[in-house]
Amino acid sequence: MADAPDAPQPLLREEPHARALLNAARAGNREAFGDLVTQHHRVVFRTALTVLGSREEAEDAAQDAFVTAWQKLGGFRGDATFRTWLLTIVWRKALDRRRVLRLRLSRVQQTGWQNDDRDAPLDPIDALQTHEPSPEVHAVSRDLSRRVRAEIGRLAPKLRDTLLLAASGEHTYEEIAAMLAIPLGTVKWRVAEARRILNSRLAPTVTR
Repeated sequence: MADAPDAPQPLLREEPHARALLNAARAGNREAFGDLVTQHHRVVFRTALTVLGSREEAEDAAQDAFVTAWQKLGGFRGDATFRTWLLTIVWRKALDRRRVLRLRLSRVQQTGWQNDDRDAPLDPIDALQTHEPSPEVHAVSRDLSRRVRAEIGRLAPKLRDTLLLAASGEHTYEEIAAMLAIPLGTVKWRVAEARRILNSRLAPTVTR
């Protein structure tokens, strides 16, 4: 019986250029890994931003994720794409950081992801734009924008996080399912339920 191969399995999910960079990086080439960081920095940062709402905290979480990815790259076998694997890492790093922030800010009634106007990187009005008509997209007033932000903050964390990930335009539903370690159907349900709740809460304001 043949021995199991010691070499990593082929990264068949990756495009040829990405596959070459990954193979080089896994062999210890820091320049190749730097190219991967450059390619994925935006989506990694915005993923952390969805969780944390603070540019500074999101950047720190992104850097933590890249360090962890470099350290664990030898164990990456290509069962998912490198992008999905990396997003799963940053998602966990950002959640850990949010838990710490919540403990520090426990004396203040906040939802964890919200910040003041000095560091408000993600406007829910922008985050929730979709091809489907909805009250929060049609309404453009600042008062309604603040109302939407507040209502998003009131959502259960699982609904809020999934909604913002889906609405950011940065992730496919399949990626979100992998990041959250939940079935694809659960992702779709959470997004639909979050939008239903927001629409029901905002409808009186919009129709007034």
